Amino acid sequence: MLIILAVSLHSISCRFLYPIHLSTPKNPFQRPKPIPSSIEQYLLPQEIAQTDVKTRTYPNGMRVVSEHVTGASSLALGLWVKAGSRDESAKTNGIAHFIEHVVFKGTAGRTMREIMRSIESRGGYLNAFTTKEHTCFYTWTRTIHLEEAVSLLFDLAIRPKFSEKDIQNEKSVIIEEINGLEDEPDELVFDLFEREIFGKNPLSRPIIGTQKTVGRFDRKTLTAFHKKHYLASEIVIVASGSHSHDDLFRSINKAIRHVKPSIARKSAKKNPFPPLKKMVQEFPRAAGQQAHIILGRRAPGIHAKRHLPITALITIAGAGMSSRLNLRLREDLGLAYDATAFYSPFEEVGAVGLYVATAIDNRDRVVREMRKIARNLTKSPISKIELERAKEQMIGGLVLPMESVTNRMMRSAQNELYFGGYHPIERDVEKIAKLTLEEVRAEAEKLFADEKSLMLVSVVPASPD
Repeated sequence: MLIILAVSLHSISCRFLYPIHLSTPKNPFQRPKPIPSSIEQYLLPQEIAQTDVKTRTYPNGMRVVSEHVTGASSLALGLWVKAGSRDESAKTNGIAHFIEHVVFKGTAGRTMREIMRSIESRGGYLNAFTTKEHTCFYTWTRTIHLEEAVSLLFDLAIRPKFSEKDIQNEKSVIIEEINGLEDEPDELVFDLFEREIFGKNPLSRPIIGTQKTVGRFDRKTLTAFHKKHYLASEIVIVASGSHSHDDLFRSINKAIRHVKPSIARKSAKKNPFPPLKKMVQEFPRAAGQQAHIILGRRAPGIHAKRHLPITALITIAGAGMSSRLNLRLREDLGLAYDATAFYSPFEEVGAVGLYVATAIDNRDRVVREMRKIARNLTKSPISKIELERAKEQMIGGLVLPMESVTNRMMRSAQNELYFGGYHPIERDVEKIAKLTLEEVRAEAEKLFADEKSLMLVSVVPASPD
């Protein structure tokens, strides 16, 4: 179960025009009335928007999730592709992100200027982003522009032009973006941490790629990756807002003729994760006056039953001003402005840890405090009061963002991509409500009791020569 607590962006067919198979059971997501008694203390009926959801699977394997939200006045539409940086080889690292950028330069149906104006001139918003496991193109518009939004997203994802001139221009842009990471040690430290804990697994590589890999991209390389991954079975369309289902499916039926048919291909080989050896790593960088420090380790992924207890533990450890990490390092000792805990789950594995930015002179003291806080997650066991506060915080982080149709679309898409279905909010709230103290304490023991299992990665200012 993927609990989407909040969404922030820190970004086919063999001419089958009509579906043969509809995966829309009668009234599949009717909301229970009243709210289940098990979550009455956490959730009011009026906090949950009334929705009507239809899902559809086309003969070519492309999936659609359509969520009509009563009271919404706009539409968020996303086209998601199950292709990210983990699907790249070492030589093509960064290609998924590069494609996400360069498609905006022009498609078979639109010039760059037509792409830019298509949504913006109608008062809407168009963007895209790449993660380690997915690529998303999305719009937020008035519902009256649904057909244009659908047509545009299909054009971007399915009909890129990939001209050599555009590719060369975009190389320069992205290499500048890579260079800029050196000036952002708060982001760089996470890339370096994941590189160390994931070893030779593709998850260890940066989404953006490197100067060397990006520098050798050409039309042939981009086309080959696109042809392999941008297939119907790898695409999910998600809409959330004030639209009608019929209008959405009618627009998709017009656009789907451009989607490549799916072809059977072997599942990607899962690379093993290496044993961790050097548990303290320091990376000098010229920029900045602070040390950026992560103390963490590998953890279970999204599909693990431990996913939710780990989320609760990390909430208690370092999510927000009232967390153990922030209270100690910022409020009690005044050693840091940024102090947080994180849990980044992927398909079969994840990363968990504590992050702090502090003045270089305070680094050693902060590291000692971070290790002490990690130890105390077991030495000073999680209390019932802490767990109840964490539950409320998690539920708030789940419910409050749902006033945004864009956040609703993001959450529905990730549930469909990871779990193959639409999950009503109440279902996730109920899972949070059922969390026990024993489950959360057990995760503290498994993840933080053994100090030797924790890797320390620091980005620090380079010493002057």
